[in-house]
Amino acid sequence: MSPRPERHFPASYAAARDAFRAAARVRGARLAARPLAVRGERGEELAIDVAWIGPEAPARALVVSSGIHGVEGFAGSAIQHHLLSEQLDAFPLPPDTGVLLVHALNPAGFAGLRRVNESNVDLNRNFLRHPEEHVANPDYEALDPAINPERLDAETETASRQRLLAFARAHGFPRLQQALTCGQYTRPRGVQFGGDRNEASNVALRRIAREETRGAARIAWVDLHTGLGPWGEVELIAEYAPEHPAFRRGRAWYGTAARSTVAGESVSAALHGVLERGLEQALADRELTAFAAEFGTYPADRVFWAMRADNWLHHHGDPDSDRGRRIREELVEVFRPADPAWQRRVLEGGARVLEQTRAGLAGA
Repeated sequence: MSPRPERHFPASYAAARDAFRAAARVRGARLAARPLAVRGERGEELAIDVAWIGPEAPARALVVSSGIHGVEGFAGSAIQHHLLSEQLDAFPLPPDTGVLLVHALNPAGFAGLRRVNESNVDLNRNFLRHPEEHVANPDYEALDPAINPERLDAETETASRQRLLAFARAHGFPRLQQALTCGQYTRPRGVQFGGDRNEASNVALRRIAREETRGAARIAWVDLHTGLGPWGEVELIAEYAPEHPAFRRGRAWYGTAARSTVAGESVSAALHGVLERGLEQALADRELTAFAAEFGTYPADRVFWAMRADNWLHHHGDPDSDRGRRIREELVEVFRPADPAWQRRVLEGGARVLEQTRAGLAGA
């Protein structure tokens, strides 16, 4: 492990993209880019980049994706860069196995330092049929004034905290977490909006899954996230029930770090419209084992308040004000702590997860 974790952690989306592509070229990977129609703040291209290492007709593929939640891409990109520049030197792959790296699934969010995309959509709630599979979230609706206030002053904040705390006392924290995080499809300007159509990154990701895995019959997919759980620790989150064959494979590969939201054992609530749903549809004829690797940062309430403030800033505030800059800095901090010790733990944990995935896939 590099003694300087910061060399893998990018300073921006543009720096992350340049470093990823450069490391992939040095490794001899086959690179491709899927540009989005939307452009960056300075007119720069925003794209999902993919790098393939391995045979053109693989039996198995290990896929590592990053940045579906924009600003969480700092850590995901760092793990991918570390894999390319260091870990692959001691990462024996069977001759029938390839590695696919999918960089910055949400480049607009990454570049703009937001968790959501250019349409204020949480892409990890967007993978369902619109509107047929939109799920009602009545608790969110009832709490909307506290979740998405138009003003962010002392009086409003006190009232919001009291209302959310009262709900948790009355119904329990798990139900509050479910309401706040599972996704909602009625308030486009609210947090956790899952969208009303397939977003561009959603469409691109499905095509990448079908085309860039090159017909591999067995696919292990690790999607990288930050924000939930104890500081620097990693949980492998599955939307599968414990009896599902893919979850049983994950439990064999990752041990008790593999946890099911369906069973209520995860740091995450059960979610709607997640990436794994889209992968299952795109890869219905393959054996798929898909997990989200979640690296913990700060307590969940701090993460939520940072997301809420960012949403308020985007719709009601001035991003160039001192307050706006503080809100944006806090959002980055809760999803990519500046502490080098945290960054080192993420690189170590990420390397361990990818080695476990490689070994599990090789033995599948």
